[in-house]
Amino acid sequence: MKRWTITLGAALFITTLVTAQQPVPADLEALADTERAFAKAAVSKGIRDSFLEYFDDEAIAFGPAPTSAKARLRAGPGRPFSEHELIWEPRTGDVAASGELGWLTGPSTFTDRTDPKGQPRYGNYLSVWRRQPGGAWRVFIDVGADAPQPVPFAPGFTRFPFGARYARTEDPAASAASLLSADRALNARIAAAGAATAYAEVTTDASRFHRRGFLPSIGRSAAEKWTAQNASSMTASTGAADAARSGDLGYSYGTYQLSGTKPESGAYVRVWTRDASGKWFVVADVTQPVNR
Repeated sequence: MKRWTITLGAALFITTLVTAQQPVPADLEALADTERAFAKAAVSKGIRDSFLEYFDDEAIAFGPAPTSAKARLRAGPGRPFSEHELIWEPRTGDVAASGELGWLTGPSTFTDRTDPKGQPRYGNYLSVWRRQPGGAWRVFIDVGADAPQPVPFAPGFTRFPFGARYARTEDPAASAASLLSADRALNARIAAAGAATAYAEVTTDASRFHRRGFLPSIGRSAAEKWTAQNASSMTASTGAADAARSGDLGYSYGTYQLSGTKPESGAYVRVWTRDASGKWFVVADVTQPVNR
């Protein structure tokens, strides 16, 4: 679970997002409530055991290749909340119209209470959730990015702002294939035209870019500026993608590399939303470096 730095561009606190808040669907509120229960479980059970409870059995972690998140958790020691304190809460996200896939993001704070000089470590987590056959939500992917200070969000919990969403009947396999194609096309465009140009073509005014050591870049312009300054040498390769049955929401992941004076490599995770015309847009994009 990457909700904190050790094991997990300038952000614009856009006030217009507050006025653009959309009603929170019941499925999304249920997902947010599950996240809140998860955070409470961490207080009573500790990080590892609460994560094991709320993770999907097929949940993946990245190193940068995908691996079993639960196996990684079981391999590590359990620590009580009084020693390793992790606090987080959902602040925005979305759920597919079909109700079985969703995502959440919000601020996190990790404090090592065993270190007398330990300082809070701030972060911004992003989680992709899948609904189980019995109706319970469980985390399938969780990635985070540390931040130099607490990450700002609009007040309360809001639905991620987006225009008219995709609402056609389509075979689920076709939706997944469409998203896989969109992710590959974005990576090809990054290689051909540069990351700033490529992302600008598939992001929105509310898209979130989470990068290690920075406050998140919010919106197309901020992400384009940050990427031009810090990731002009980026290349990326698609690993996998999947979409909800309703074809309106999905995720992808793969690997990336940055060359130049500060080389970096690792895994990326993208959350996508599809508009009424059928075009996919990146609404959240996180990179997780492995060469730390």
